[in-house]
Amino acid sequence: MEKQDILDFANMVFSMEYGSIDFEELYPKAYAKECCHFPVHHTIEEDGKIRALLDVYPVTLRLSGTEMSIRAAYIGTVAVHPRHRGKGYMTQLMERAERDARDQGFDLMLVDGDRHRYRSYGFEKAGVKCSFNVRLGNIWNRCRELYPQEMLCAPQYGFEEIDGESAYLPVLFSLYQRRNVTARIKENFFPCLKSNLAVTYAVLEDGHPAGYINLSGDEKNILEFELKDSAFIPRMICDFMEGMGLNELGVSVGMDETEKLEQLEGASDYYNLSMSHQMKLLQPEKVLEFLAAWRGKYDTRVINAEAINKLWRELEADDMEKISLLTTCHCYMELQKGENSRLKGIPAEWLPLPFFLPDGDAF
Repeated sequence: MEKQDILDFANMVFSMEYGSIDFEELYPKAYAKECCHFPVHHTIEEDGKIRALLDVYPVTLRLSGTEMSIRAAYIGTVAVHPRHRGKGYMTQLMERAERDARDQGFDLMLVDGDRHRYRSYGFEKAGVKCSFNVRLGNIWNRCRELYPQEMLCAPQYGFEEIDGESAYLPVLFSLYQRRNVTARIKENFFPCLKSNLAVTYAVLEDGHPAGYINLSGDEKNILEFELKDSAFIPRMICDFMEGMGLNELGVSVGMDETEKLEQLEGASDYYNLSMSHQMKLLQPEKVLEFLAAWRGKYDTRVINAEAINKLWRELEADDMEKISLLTTCHCYMELQKGENSRLKGIPAEWLPLPFFLPDGDAF
């Protein structure tokens, strides 16, 4: 089946439900002609025509400062023709995708979407996203608390919308690589930032790149950002909101982004926690070791990985439901947070292991 036929089918099904959709524009990292990683297409056909589709996009997660990595099969673009639903096509494709992921040596599978829809296939929510609501008046007051008056007389940062040819990209990619976990390479860094019609701005200080902002297509949310000096996050966001004429803005960060959390907590009107992504472990011990090491990058909680692995083996031997137990309070941990912890006073998630990927890494 030709790639264009697959795209035409996906565009048709999703456009019927959500309005005009163009997947090549929506996910250029996977569907644009110049993309680096092509998804694996799983289809069901009748009379030579596609009736159901499920794509799998390969993602390699790398833990900074280590040689540790895990490979994820990210499920997306799940579509069944409206007149051919109820035939079990989705179940067939999910089973086929899992068999293929296991054969290809993937460590876990990821999916975003309706929790109860995918729970029946062994997926469960994993990880936490923190979403801040920032109002211009509040962040201005915070800037007055943090910075000398002479620094507030004129904007400190400028902003320039960038494209795939921008000379700033090498610097911006190096800032992205400071994250605890990365999922992009240099070649697909910018296509990932274009996911879901997002727009990226270089943050300029004295004409030089000092960070970037990945803004949702509706200009309501910062999906991802980096700044060389985290102490000036409130000032940077304040300058951005004023420059864009925004009175209110959402900002999403993962629980491992502690410096951002500390700055945003003091500058926001309110925040909320929500669970992020859904996963199914194919190589549980390897994934849990990776997640425990990830948590060690930013928190003082000690994860009893041996107990988790023992629990997994017992459940596996009994052929019981296991993924939901591993992603809830049944995971063993100890809280060793001292009075001087950098995390004191900021929100903490209710799961013992982290997992959050920005929109640019999702599929």
